[in-house]
Amino acid sequence: MEKKKMSKQEERRRMRKIRKAEEADKPSMVVNGGIGGKIANGFLYAFLVVIIIICVVPMWHVLMCSLSEGKALLGHSGVAWLPVGGLNLGGYQLLTKNTGLLTGYLNTILYVAGGTALGVLMNVVAGYVLSRETRWKPFMILFFVITTMFNGGTVPTYMVVRALGLTGTRWSLIIPGATNAMFILLVMNAFASVDKSYVEAAQLDGAGHRHIMFQVMLPQCKGMVMVTAINTAIMKWNSWFEASIYVPTQKDIWPLQLWVKELTQNTENFLKVRNPDYNQYLTQYTVVVIATAPILLALPFFIKRLEKGMVMGGVKG
Repeated sequence: MEKKKMSKQEERRRMRKIRKAEEADKPSMVVNGGIGGKIANGFLYAFLVVIIIICVVPMWHVLMCSLSEGKALLGHSGVAWLPVGGLNLGGYQLLTKNTGLLTGYLNTILYVAGGTALGVLMNVVAGYVLSRETRWKPFMILFFVITTMFNGGTVPTYMVVRALGLTGTRWSLIIPGATNAMFILLVMNAFASVDKSYVEAAQLDGAGHRHIMFQVMLPQCKGMVMVTAINTAIMKWNSWFEASIYVPTQKDIWPLQLWVKELTQNTENFLKVRNPDYNQYLTQYTVVVIATAPILLALPFFIKRLEKGMVMGGVKG
């Protein structure tokens, strides 16, 4: 018994020595790259600080202007680091009287939800089709790649939308722009990176394309699909140009961003009346704040998923 115990202990010691030798042979990660690495890191940090300042200062300026006194702000020049003339919520109170903004919010939520859902469906189906090994695969990929560099332009696109009878309706703000060739190609690459053994096993079990696409491949590519969904939602939220040409007079279906554009333009004429309300001058800042705040508040909840999907390529989300 003692000999067996001794042999087991010796075996453990031998295994520990082997592990230590293997760890010693592994190349270590360079943590400090010397003077050159420190200089490169310094330039990188300085560049990031400049980018942060460029992004944050304009937003801070708009926020402070929206909280300022209208008459004092009218004569102010430069960046507003604090509310000019004291804290004032008159601009926001003025917006509460505008029922169009609430309608625009509800319409934008509808367009974002509908456009994102339709876009995700189109990305998944088209990406799956392009990822399959077919005779026409090279031609279809080339067709999509060309459309990422060239498009028909605004006028031909408008003519197509009008010919389909979509102008003047909500569908003109949901269907066009729900997806694009770049999103489809990204999802295609994510599907193509899935291990073929999963697909072959499903095919042996008698699974069809729909089962393979949605139950076998999609769960392994949901990271990249989420990336395209988030970007589609952001583009739909900020979209105003399509509404200005497809529904220029139907104010009841205007999105929020088109209301922001109109209210911002109307502030240019408020001084032409005898007793102007200087809070109207703040409208151009307050509407930007309320239109941007939802995206800024929602982004932190999706940033990790967005980074994970971009880094991992949607193979395992």
